[in-house]
Amino acid sequence: MKVLHVITTLNSGGAEKMLVDIVKEMQIQGITCEVAVLTKAHNFFGQQIEKLKIPVYYGPTPKVYAFKNIFFLKNIIETHNYDCIHTHLFASQLFTPIALKMAGKQISLITTEHSTHNKRRDSKKLYLLDYWLYRQYDKIIAITTDTKENLKSYLPSTGYKTEVIENGIDVLQYLESPSLDRFEISPEISEREKLILMVAAMREQKDHETLIRTSKLLPLNYRIVFVGDGERLEEVKQYASEYGRDTILFLGKRMDVPSIMKASDVFVLSSKWEGFGLVVVEAAATGLPVVASDVDGLNGVVKTLGGQVFEPFNEHDLAEKIIASIESEKVKLDVSKYTIQETVKKYLALYKEI
Repeated sequence: MKVLHVITTLNSGGAEKMLVDIVKEMQIQGITCEVAVLTKAHNFFGQQIEKLKIPVYYGPTPKVYAFKNIFFLKNIIETHNYDCIHTHLFASQLFTPIALKMAGKQISLITTEHSTHNKRRDSKKLYLLDYWLYRQYDKIIAITTDTKENLKSYLPSTGYKTEVIENGIDVLQYLESPSLDRFEISPEISEREKLILMVAAMREQKDHETLIRTSKLLPLNYRIVFVGDGERLEEVKQYASEYGRDTILFLGKRMDVPSIMKASDVFVLSSKWEGFGLVVVEAAATGLPVVASDVDGLNGVVKTLGGQVFEPFNEHDLAEKIIASIESEKVKLDVSKYTIQETVKKYLALYKEI
């Protein structure tokens, strides 16, 4: 079986990280994979896939939504023989069916729905576009039951062909990662401090602001550390300077996230919406207690892990849950349900079915 995965970028996001683990595990299971990326402008994970000797094709422009990407995909589809094409994130979901029609080939199409909500669903003008788009796919993979139900509520016609396959991680990567010394994370951090870690792209969805406001409600020896980059980085830093404690650290993109997790005391994800929240599973695998916002998709995963949820946008509730997590006896969270091996096993069964 030969599978083409199509994604918008290989930037430092959950869907992008998930794709790296998917193609690695598929390769282990004897599946030939190739990857098409609409732009190389944000290529945080690209080298990890290339090290696996998996072919990666990059689009001709730094703009994800450039129409040139349709012809880029058409050329790949025309010149290669695939049994299945699997798309991830909106631009890839949109352009791939068009390119496939232009190439004049009959290839099974699958897409993964990575979120319980997106801004398109707030626009009546875009409803018909989404209606057309999802009709092009043979199967839709929803990463949680909430993701499926929200999509079905928005587009009832998707219900019959949407299957829930939960995300997974390479558990050993997180279990076996060494812990960093505090000075290796940043020279500003002292050993006596309690570290509250959030790893998330600097996007509106992630709501870094609530955790920033929480900083002033925590004991003085608690320090918040953000890992991640994105279009709102400077805006979030400005917000922190106005509404947060001056000890907040912004580390940007890091390749040693598992080791930073091992050196931290609690993990927080304060998203406004989330399809799954893969990073909370990664944190739990390193032994970190997890606190996350009580929103569809994310809350079910956190509760299954044995973590805590807080009321969205409520910094007082978040502060209480952080303190309780740090002061209580550490309990090992069970991540056995969320392995990349199980996820890929279900993906391959779906590919063979169609």
